[in-house]
Amino acid sequence: MAPRRDELDARRLVGAPAMNARLRFGAVVMALVVAAGAAHALRTGPPRTERIDMVVIHSTGGPTCDLRTGLPIWVGAGTLEDNLRQIEAHPTLGIHHMIDRDGTARASVPEDQLAHHVFRYSGRSIAIELVNDGDGIDPFPAAQLDALVALLREIRQRHGLARDGVRRHSDLDAGSMACDRSRRRKVDPGTAYPHETILDRAFRSP
Repeated sequence: MAPRRDELDARRLVGAPAMNARLRFGAVVMALVVAAGAAHALRTGPPRTERIDMVVIHSTGGPTCDLRTGLPIWVGAGTLEDNLRQIEAHPTLGIHHMIDRDGTARASVPEDQLAHHVFRYSGRSIAIELVNDGDGIDPFPAAQLDALVALLREIRQRHGLARDGVRRHSDLDAGSMACDRSRRRKVDPGTAYPHETILDRAFRSP
């Protein structure tokens, strides 16, 4: 599927390479939504009070509002190490898993603990971040998708996850950007992500 025009336009709003480099370091912080309630920083969260029945797929890159200009910009994917360092130092946000382009998978908050990563649904879901620009252009390498399928199969076994319980961040947050109400604030993991193919592979009978 071709990238949506709003995705392409937003990516063009990224300024000089220096600005993109400055923003990339905080990519995952910008890419997630702060949910209500407090969570411990680093790699722990409060105990869950809801049953896990959902996995949410994110990308580390995405649109945000430039605090300096007040205009929408696109944050690049960043690196696995930098994104984990940022998110694990954040006082509120958290994730459970991150997968790099080469298939390297790293765990963060334990699955039996709450990590705030998506508005309204964090209590019942597991967060998986994919290192990707999330713009519908940046491809997802085969090694990364293979690792995602393997992880989804494991989560399916651990929690009895159903196929319709795997959702994209953009499926759950339809809000608009504060700096441009005509644009979606969450479009990750983007149209380059082969969602149905991943579901077919993860839920295929042995």
